[in-house]
Amino acid sequence: MFASLGRALRLIFDPAFAGIIVKALLLTVLLFAGALALAEYLLSLLPVLGNVWVNRALEALAPVLFVMGGIVLGPPVAALFASLFLDTVAEKIERRDYPDSAPRPAPFPAMLRAGLKLAALVLGVNLVLLPFDIGLPGIGELLSLAANGWLLGREYFELAALRHMGPQEASALRRVHAGTVWLCGTLIALASMVPLVNLVAPLFGTALMVHLFHRMRTRTKT
Repeated sequence: MFASLGRALRLIFDPAFAGIIVKALLLTVLLFAGALALAEYLLSLLPVLGNVWVNRALEALAPVLFVMGGIVLGPPVAALFASLFLDTVAEKIERRDYPDSAPRPAPFPAMLRAGLKLAALVLGVNLVLLPFDIGLPGIGELLSLAANGWLLGREYFELAALRHMGPQEASALRRVHAGTVWLCGTLIALASMVPLVNLVAPLFGTALMVHLFHRMRTRTKT
């Protein structure tokens, strides 16, 4: 796992992936900037709540709420971006590091549907756990991290595996290495919850799971 982690981290600084990284960063920034602008606009529509200073305080708190929202929305965004970038990133990695792997890329519409489905699921789980995050500081965050780690680990790993095998084989391989996949998924979830780091979390997660899949597949064959 640590070898795969090191190789995934090096990808962030690899010039060969600069174009993909810039594109992912721009899309992520635009997404969060749009969310912030929407929040500011909705707050401006609020009626005066007894005192104009209440509204001004809410507007001043918008950036803070946005950061907190980013922590909640980070994992769903990572899930969605997996469907957008996994195939491209995986192809570049495999062409360079695993030239004999003979992948069979999944159709983009199928990848997008899987990403949207997972993003909705992750968002739903985070909203359900939000009261625990507020009422049980520390414990709530650990619960969210564990749940997001399981969901993201499963999806990222199986999307990488589906380039080389059928859904049942991919699911079976993941179950054999469930602990490692969950731990790597937790690292992706943690990265996606940290402001600024979450900008590269989807690419990091993709690279990590591609390398992890090939190591596990080779180990299983031997």
